[in-house]
Amino acid sequence: MVGRERELALIEGLMARLPGAASAVAVVRGEAGIGKTTLVRAAVADADAAGLRILSGACAPLSGTVAYGGLDAALGVGQATAGEVFTSVAAGRAWAAESMLRTVGEIAEGGAVLVVEDLHWADVSTLDFIAHLSRNLPATGLLVLLTWRDEETDPERARWLSEQVRGPFVTDLPLRRLTLEETTRQLPECSAELLAAVYGRSAGNPYLNAELARDGANPSESLRQVLVSRLGAVEMPARTVVAAAATLGRPLTDDEMLAAASGDPDAVWQACEAGLMVRDPGRGSSARHPVLAEVAYERLLSRDRRQLHTRMAGHLETVLPVRPTAAAVAEVAEQYRRADEPDDGLVWSVRAAVAAEQHYAIAEAGHWYAVAAELWDSARKVRDDVPEKLALLVSAATHLASVGQTDTAVALLDGDLAAMSDTDEEVVRAALSRCWLGTTVGNTEQALRDVELAQRLTSVHDEATWARVCAARAMALGTCSRWDEALGPARTALELGAKCGDLRTVGIVHGMLGSAVGLEGRLSEALGHRETALAIAYKLAEPEDLALAGVVLTDLYWRLGDPDRAAKVAALVRREVGRLMLGRHWLEDIMDGNVVQAFYDAGRWDEAIDWMPDPRDASDLGFFQGVLQLVHLARGDLAAAEEMQAQVEVLSERDQPQFLVMYGEARARLLLLTGHPGEALDVVLSVARTMPDHIFGPDDAADLLTAGLEAAGTAAAPERLEQLVGLLGEVMTTGRTGAAVSAVISGERSRATGANEPDPWLIAAREWAAAGRPYDEARARLRAAEAILASRSGADARRTAAEQLTAARRISERLGAMPLLEQIDKLARLARVDTGSPDPAAVQAEPEVPQGLTDREQQVLALLAAGRTNREIGDALYMSPKTASVHVTHILAKLGVESRVQAAAMAVRLGLDKPQPSGGGRSGRGGRAAEGSADA
Repeated sequence: MVGRERELALIEGLMARLPGAASAVAVVRGEAGIGKTTLVRAAVADADAAGLRILSGACAPLSGTVAYGGLDAALGVGQATAGEVFTSVAAGRAWAAESMLRTVGEIAEGGAVLVVEDLHWADVSTLDFIAHLSRNLPATGLLVLLTWRDEETDPERARWLSEQVRGPFVTDLPLRRLTLEETTRQLPECSAELLAAVYGRSAGNPYLNAELARDGANPSESLRQVLVSRLGAVEMPARTVVAAAATLGRPLTDDEMLAAASGDPDAVWQACEAGLMVRDPGRGSSARHPVLAEVAYERLLSRDRRQLHTRMAGHLETVLPVRPTAAAVAEVAEQYRRADEPDDGLVWSVRAAVAAEQHYAIAEAGHWYAVAAELWDSARKVRDDVPEKLALLVSAATHLASVGQTDTAVALLDGDLAAMSDTDEEVVRAALSRCWLGTTVGNTEQALRDVELAQRLTSVHDEATWARVCAARAMALGTCSRWDEALGPARTALELGAKCGDLRTVGIVHGMLGSAVGLEGRLSEALGHRETALAIAYKLAEPEDLALAGVVLTDLYWRLGDPDRAAKVAALVRREVGRLMLGRHWLEDIMDGNVVQAFYDAGRWDEAIDWMPDPRDASDLGFFQGVLQLVHLARGDLAAAEEMQAQVEVLSERDQPQFLVMYGEARARLLLLTGHPGEALDVVLSVARTMPDHIFGPDDAADLLTAGLEAAGTAAAPERLEQLVGLLGEVMTTGRTGAAVSAVISGERSRATGANEPDPWLIAAREWAAAGRPYDEARARLRAAEAILASRSGADARRTAAEQLTAARRISERLGAMPLLEQIDKLARLARVDTGSPDPAAVQAEPEVPQGLTDREQQVLALLAAGRTNREIGDALYMSPKTASVHVTHILAKLGVESRVQAAAMAVRLGLDKPQPSGGGRSGRGGRAAEGSADA
């Protein structure tokens, strides 16, 4: 444990207080050979004596497709349900997860440590459950001890780890390499010359230190080369035994080692006596180091690998119990697949998929159906109990899409569906599945083509299928806001779905009808439809339907200006979807965005920023980030807004208008804040020109329009303003905010032409106030004051302007709208108008603090002056180092200096080197949420 004293003490400290202490999670991570397993085993070595129960699981390179492969050995999970009937697959999965949580909770009552090693190789179900467990730990008694090898991995796994280590009850333990002094203590018998040679090669990797020291004065260049030489010291059958350890995510039994060695016991003993395999009669045998097994497997010839997998598959099949776990069936399937035996591989892949379904391991079920479809064409004979290829593809795509692997699902169903099957029913099923996927990824044209294919192959007398076809058409049309075309098929789907007892179709269509009639202003009827959709989705326990119902209902409450009811619905949906999915559905981003938009419009910006505890939990859709970006821009937190810009840009690639509108508004507001009104107007006009005339309902693009109008007024571009009004103005002046938008059009028109008429702005301020939109009211009052001061003279005019500026200032201070507040104060100084600010002198003269340096930037400057790095600034102010770096760049520009040293010197001169209040200490709720609270 040289160099690991701190980490060992920390883990032992977490264990020492069990079972009475709070449960916790520790993630031990680092490169291969850094000592993760050694540390964990040392930490739990005396746990039995302390009365703690140790539950051990592990993953292996080929275990990523084995359902609950990392937990099966530890918890005995993956057994089929005993006759339970669930309304949905998601409900069954939730039951399985809750059952596992109960098991863990019962074990934790006496004190327990759950160890799962090499989690970077884990299957999706294992990862999902570990994340769910980390968020729902028993109150006391449990330590979850995980190991993770730091290496290049796919983005989803990297994201999983990132989310895991920032949890409030998770301790991240990255292991570093040893120093030369620590290496000397690790290898006390080595000469100084050998130590220098070893350390020069190993750079302090503990396992490589030990292996190189065994080589004496001729150390190899890498860990893998050392392990190759170790394997070269034994014969081929013994090396094959070691390679077999890489094919299963658990220790091997003696019989499994014998099967790997073709029944040669001498080969098994040679592998053990050479120290390549470590045999534990109670647990089984494992390679001395996971990389050793990887290297042994990699160095097998292709023929030898296939023969190894064939022997392992045959043995595992013969010992399979009558009621096997999903993991056990998947082990057989994986061995046959890698043995390149397509007939057996196809059969066992289907069996593995079915077993995973029965155990509600949805991602693994989707994987095995996809494998079966891949093997279909190469199989010499397809058994009657194996579904046809298109059916396998549809099952795979359906399961994978339900766990968020949408791109993979879309790729599986690529091609001419009609040519993939002679059965119309299968083609229709596939077309409807691909239609929904096309709608999901924003490919409406493909979705409508698939609906037309399904429609051609479906008889109108098949009312059940026809209902689903009509619902699919309505959904595809509705998501691109073609509601006038969607109403007909939606009503047909509702009638037929109710007649056939298809409750799911009925619920989905109620949600769509709610959107359609809401755009026509029939809000009471819309509310009834949407509440019915939510009730049905809740009854059926379909997470996707629940999230969709949450989207349409929160959208309606946003339109009604009721953020509290929107938040109540979203909280209900978030809780139930989280229970069913063990995580988030991407549609929740839109639902949460609706809530944040409602809080933002109502001027409740603290609640808007704090709505999602950690915005990094949002998907890459970009919608939620777009709404949150608006709040940060209004607050003047340019760094936070710019950090989100890349995600918001993704919205411009989708063909659904609601996403393009959000992109256009967020982009335009960013350009306006940074002084580029012409570019902002270009963006808004570009988005508006892509929209067909009939797609919008009242309020849908009102905020996009007002952003474009402000850009046109600021840029003095009256002709382009009229173009924009012609594109969007007619519909946007008829909704709840229609009167206010109409007044803004008149006001910006007068500003763009230089007429400076105050009356439209006074009307706009009144209408925005009536609509409960304080930020828009404050902006209108600022414009009214500008127009009054520019077009009128005399004491009455100045008094009226002062009243407008004072009211605008009061609202801006309450909201924390710093950019708007700066504009108000600037106008007040120029016009020498007293707005009743706390320090009137500050209104008459330039303050000593450079203009534009926000409170947040002053906080960053104080820490910069104290010599803090960007990472240290981020830790202190609950932001990422990247955000801190952006703040520093802006500070240097505003101060007119070129270096951090110059900025620090100016901070001292201006008296800005003292820490500014940041809104509270670290609460453990997550970095971005805390940053939002501090900004507020």
